[in-house]
Amino acid sequence: MSVFLKDRVWIMLSEISKRGVYPLHGYKMGIFRLPVNLTEESTINNIFNELKKTGFKLDRYADRIYVTYNWNEQETDHLLNQILSIPLDITIEIVTGEVIDLIYQIKPIEKFGDSYRIQNYRQKADFNAKMVIDTIIRNTSIGDKLISSYQKTEKLSLEKAIDKLTQLTPLALNPITRNVNPPPPPAAASMSSEEISSVSVGSTRSAPNIPNTPSATTMTSGMSDTTISLTGSGTDHSKVDGPIDTSFKSKRQKAGKFKGISVWGPVDPPGQLGIWGDSVAVDFDICIGDGACIEACPVNVYEWLETPGHPGSEKKPFMAREKDCIFCLACENVCPPQAIKIFQK
Repeated sequence: MSVFLKDRVWIMLSEISKRGVYPLHGYKMGIFRLPVNLTEESTINNIFNELKKTGFKLDRYADRIYVTYNWNEQETDHLLNQILSIPLDITIEIVTGEVIDLIYQIKPIEKFGDSYRIQNYRQKADFNAKMVIDTIIRNTSIGDKLISSYQKTEKLSLEKAIDKLTQLTPLALNPITRNVNPPPPPAAASMSSEEISSVSVGSTRSAPNIPNTPSATTMTSGMSDTTISLTGSGTDHSKVDGPIDTSFKSKRQKAGKFKGISVWGPVDPPGQLGIWGDSVAVDFDICIGDGACIEACPVNVYEWLETPGHPGSEKKPFMAREKDCIFCLACENVCPPQAIKIFQK
C-alpha cells in the first residue's frame, strides 16, 4: 500500500473549511509537498516531456503542470437491466517553485453529468490520484531530486536513497529502474547542477551522480589547484561566534586553494580553517555544520566536506560549484550562526 494512502496526504473537506475558501462545496482535496526545488525552466520542460511517456493527458500553464488520468466505471441499472459506463477523471496539479506541491481535488460525482451512483467513487478516485502521483515522482527527474535530497539531509547512501524512493512510490505505472552504479562523469569538467538533476529518460535511469564527500585524505595528492591541507597540529582554537566579517577580503590574505576554491587565512588546521570562497563565502570557523544551507540551495552549490578535529563541527558546506550560484541568498538567510556571505557579481 502506498505511503500516500496513510499519513502523507493532507485532506480537507468543505464541511470544515470557511465559506468561499477552496475547495468548493462537496470537493475533497489532497496535497503532498516535496522538499525539493523546481524553478529552472529547462528542468520543468524536461519533466513535462518525461510525463508524455506516461500516457496521461497533460497541460501546462505558467509554473504549473496538470496531469489528468481518465478511466471508466461500469454500474448495472437494475431498472433498465443494462450496464452503464461512465467516464471519470482525476487531475494532479504540479505546482513548481522552491518546493513542489502535488495537489488534487476529488469532484462530486454529480459533476460528471450522470445521476447514477458509482460504488466507492471517492475511494477509487483517491487511489487513482495517488497512483498518478507515484508515477510522476518515480518516472521523472523529480525522483532524482528526491534521491539527492535524501542523500544530503538524511546522509543516506545512493542505494538506500533509491530504495526509499521505491518504497515511497509503489503504485507507479511502468516504473523506471535507477542504476545504483551510474557511469562516472567526464573527468575533464565538473557537472553542473542542471546535469545532475536532469537524466535521460528511458526504461532505465541512472541515479543522480552526487559527488563524493571530500575528506582529509584527498587534499594534496598531485592536485595543482589544492594547496590547503585539512590536517595538522593546530588544535589550540575554540569555536568562533558569528556573524561572518563581510569585509574580510580587505583584512585577510589568501592562504591558498582547495580544489580551486580560495581559502582566506589565518589557517592552522584542523582547529582553524579560515574563510572559504570568493562569491560564495563561508567562515568555516563560525560554521556549525547544521546543513541548512545545503538543503536551501536551489542549484546544488554545496556538498559536505569532512573537517575532523575542528571545534565548530567536523563537517562543513564546501562550495564545490561556486560558479553555479544564482545569488538568491537562500543559504545566507537560513544560516543560524550567520557564517555565510554571498557577493553578487
